[in-house]
Amino acid sequence: MSNAKHSVDLAADEIQPTEPSEAIQKEIHRLGLQSYIDELDEKGFTVLPPEIASPNHLADRLLEGVLDVAEKRSGVRPNVDDGATHAGFESKYGGESPWGEMLRILTLEGPVFEEALMNPVLLAMTTYMLGYSMVVSSYSALVKGKGDTCFNFHSDTLLPAPWPDHALVCNGSYVLTDYNRENGSIAFVPGSHKLGRGPVNGEEVVGEGGNPDAIAVEAPRGSLIVWHGKTWHGAYNRQTEGLRIVIPILFARPYMRTEEDLMGHVPQETLDRNPWRFRVLTQHGISYGWSSNDDALQRGATADETLAQYYEEMNGAPKLNPMDYASDLING
Repeated sequence: MSNAKHSVDLAADEIQPTEPSEAIQKEIHRLGLQSYIDELDEKGFTVLPPEIASPNHLADRLLEGVLDVAEKRSGVRPNVDDGATHAGFESKYGGESPWGEMLRILTLEGPVFEEALMNPVLLAMTTYMLGYSMVVSSYSALVKGKGDTCFNFHSDTLLPAPWPDHALVCNGSYVLTDYNRENGSIAFVPGSHKLGRGPVNGEEVVGEGGNPDAIAVEAPRGSLIVWHGKTWHGAYNRQTEGLRIVIPILFARPYMRTEEDLMGHVPQETLDRNPWRFRVLTQHGISYGWSSNDDALQRGATADETLAQYYEEMNGAPKLNPMDYASDLING
């Protein structure tokens, strides 16, 4: 991995202290992402090709990292070629799992996963939806083999309807094996992020006789799929030999309840080798969630330092005061 300490997503020589919405637009322009932003706004999802999403063979290194983590945790290395290790993978709740094996909290599994999180393309696309104060909610890998079970449509916005117009969560997923319908790709309902609710009355069904507006995503390995937190998504069953492997990273605004609790659990050496934004992403800028008075004081001090250093690192682009009621949605 390159020296991540200096791999800040906003090019410091290209911005001055500015409004966050202007800063992210500059970053989108610098990276050539506007057409993908337009598609994201219209359809609720977009697919960025490997040449944009996976610099320096990132997807290949992520795949090896996922296989290593799976072997370390279970003692079994997934067989990518024939998928025999994960065919009909059983859910811990009983029955066949529609997503296969889930490997959680990859943030703590080494530099390649840190590099993937700090990928400027991923951060620009997700910051556009959630703002500079967004955090990681979950960072997992899904390893799915051949099976019969589809994953029904749902949304990652776990709130009663009607939902707000803006995103509260969003997802960026690294595709580590080729995606198509037969391989068990993700399914979307284009434009569903504009409905302000989740699927009901059979709209949630994926597969034969299911939602007629469903589409299967086709994407080569190394692609990055990004979608709005209100977009309906699910997955088809894998009909072929081999494995479907993907790393979905769920991001959230800092006031949303996250799936993973990272504050205080990331090793200091990991924090030290990354920019301050990495600390913000791993929830070190959030003071809430304390378990005692002493913990509250410690969390407050950590959050204050993290946000101050992040503001300086980003040349004043993020404005992170939650009491700034006049701020725009990119502020957080």
